[in-house]
Amino acid sequence: MRQKITPKAVLIPTVSLFLICIFVTAALALTNSVTADKIAEIEQQSKQESMKAVCPEAQTFEEITPDVMYEGKDESGNTVGYAISTATMGYGGQVKVMTGVNDGKIIGVDVFYNDAETPGLGKNTSNPSFSNQYKGLSADSDIVVSKDNSSGNAQTVDAVTSATISSRAVTNAVNEALHIYNDHVGGSSSADDAENDTKEGE
Repeated sequence: MRQKITPKAVLIPTVSLFLICIFVTAALALTNSVTADKIAEIEQQSKQESMKAVCPEAQTFEEITPDVMYEGKDESGNTVGYAISTATMGYGGQVKVMTGVNDGKIIGVDVFYNDAETPGLGKNTSNPSFSNQYKGLSADSDIVVSKDNSSGNAQTVDAVTSATISSRAVTNAVNEALHIYNDHVGGSSSADDAENDTKEGE
């Protein structure tokens, strides 16, 4: 004999399931809120440390463009470099790079986030043995990974072994930073020199 289904028999599990869904949703929202603030705090701290790493003479940093470009100043308020944050896609995910530039040359590069890259391979782009290759290179022209240097570009870096894609990602991020630098700062010193030369010739 088929058992009769009553409204009560349907209502109780339905309400229970609804309440469970509400509880789980609220718990996830609360957890996300707490962790999101903590993650943002950690990322900001990492970014500050990275800025200092690529512009070590700076005591303070003044934001030029939101979350991207910062002007580093010493204790006397003199500009000692610019820290520029850029990001590109690597082999496993996003790669975040801080590039320090001053007087038209790179003074430091720091890969401050590459957590999705392969351990022992792509993650090695954060090692100084790789990032130090960028120091001293000019902001006037792009940089290429040496194995991609078919055009004879003078500015090259050697890729991390078995991590060419990750190496390209870092290089692309550095090039983007150089473009930002040139858009905001580059050329000003040359213009000043030209103006001074004109005055001296008068």
